[in-house]
Amino acid sequence: MKIIVELGLDTKQELLALGLFAEEQEAYANQNPVLDSELKKATKRETFKSDFGSAYVTKITNSTYDKVLVLSLGKKSELTLEKIRRAASRIVRYMQAANIQGATTNIVEMIAGAKLFSPIEIGRSFSEGLVLSEYVFDKYLSKPKIKKIDAVVISWQGDKKEFEKGIASGRIISENTNYTRALVNEPAEYMTPEQIEREALKLKSKNVKVTVLGKKLLEKEGMNGILSVGKGSVHEPRLIILEYNGGGKEKTTAIVGKGIAFDSGGLHVKPYGAMEEMKCDMAGAVAVIGTIKTASDLGLKKNIIGLIPTCENMINGEAYKPGDIIKMYNGKTVEVMNTDAEGRLILADAITYAEKKCKADEIIDLATLTGAVVVALGYYTAGLVTNNKELGEKLVLAGDASYDRVWMFPFHEEYQDMVDGDASDLANISKKQDRIAGTIVGGVFLSKFVDKAKLAHIDIAATAYLKEGKEYNPKWGTGAGVRLLTYYFME
Repeated sequence: MKIIVELGLDTKQELLALGLFAEEQEAYANQNPVLDSELKKATKRETFKSDFGSAYVTKITNSTYDKVLVLSLGKKSELTLEKIRRAASRIVRYMQAANIQGATTNIVEMIAGAKLFSPIEIGRSFSEGLVLSEYVFDKYLSKPKIKKIDAVVISWQGDKKEFEKGIASGRIISENTNYTRALVNEPAEYMTPEQIEREALKLKSKNVKVTVLGKKLLEKEGMNGILSVGKGSVHEPRLIILEYNGGGKEKTTAIVGKGIAFDSGGLHVKPYGAMEEMKCDMAGAVAVIGTIKTASDLGLKKNIIGLIPTCENMINGEAYKPGDIIKMYNGKTVEVMNTDAEGRLILADAITYAEKKCKADEIIDLATLTGAVVVALGYYTAGLVTNNKELGEKLVLAGDASYDRVWMFPFHEEYQDMVDGDASDLANISKKQDRIAGTIVGGVFLSKFVDKAKLAHIDIAATAYLKEGKEYNPKWGTGAGVRLLTYYFME
């Protein structure tokens, strides 16, 4: 999709998308009396309302446009950056449904008139809404169901340079989110640990260094968490390290992504109906790739190290077993109480490596870790567990700004002994209270593998993969984590 900025509306496009604030119901009375009359009648019939998101579609006689779409922007005082994204999304969704390839709109000009946001913020948010909504996973369809959109032409008479900066950054963020979505949606037979490595290697450049620790190096380092989980698969485990150096002497942040390319549950095999979507258990890993790519494309002045422990949790005669005791990379021992709590085992080794070898000041991990987070928060907010409240609050703010949201769980002292072991230092699930506080317990377990570093664990099990699309988030892979972390680093 081309996003074109012009001084006025483009009469050559098929669709005209207009905005209308609740306080300005007469906005088109002088410009187009016919449209104004139609809108008044639709309002009286309550087929068009002043609430945000309400839409009215018409064909005006003698108009150069095939269709006119009027979107209610709600009250000016209630306008948010997220509503700007959603307004853009409504345009794309209508174009896809009506098989329209070109549109022009005055919506961003109307939004700018409210004087609530900068040109960069408006441009970025509108661009995100357009590009994120355009994504469709149709790679394996013999005939795509939705035609590609050619262009959206935006009428803008304000600061063009700043506005186009916003458009450009929003496109980069969104295209890399879409790239991440596509990797999550790939079948597990394709998206193996080897393929995850190949995707990471595509980022190698003067700004990004990529290193891969294969099985032999993992054995030499003693990364038995990663090795144990991967024992049951024909695909060898590995630790992928991506180093983005954009900030000189700035602090180093490590982002760690869970890379279980497929999760059968191991010998605690998942029940019927719970395994089909487990190709998405590497969503954290590819979100790390997407974030590093975004940071590089935007030229962010930050130092970021991405770590991806990746393997498959499969079943064969060599698979790790319930009751096994694993000596982890940091020297602590862990008893395997459940082979389906495998993600925390591979993350633990990578987190230790981030602090010990990469000298990371703060560590943020992304992981599809627990079903408990779905029970706690539903599908539209990720769970956050952290040993540093300040770091947690910054991530919450980044989530609110990007709308890739997180909710901070407590990290009280009463939780800290819930993963203590009997025959080992730790257990990979709580021996004390069964399933209680499952998401928090996962974060507590991971916190045992840092010494002084700040750690934020983000559980994206609910947000990374949706069974039904909503707004600009499509069905299936959402790219959760990319926008969150990008906004965190931008701010």
